[in-house]
Amino acid sequence: MLLTSKQKAEYIKNKGTKCPFCGSEDIEGDSFDVNEGKASQEMSCLDCEESWYDIYTLTGVIPR
Repeated sequence: MLLTSKQKAEYIKNKGTKCPFCGSEDIEGDSFDVNEGKASQEMSCLDCEESWYDIYTLTGVIPR
């Protein structure tokens, strides 16, 4: 199933806390894949069983 622009915007507005397809908060993520300043994570909804990828970008660095 494809996501509309509105569904994507709502998902980002909710900071990835609700399924972009059905709105459920019962979502889970797999491990991260990191490559050249970007990371992705496969996500899935336990209610509607849809899946998608969250894409993250490097926004800063904090020294230890």
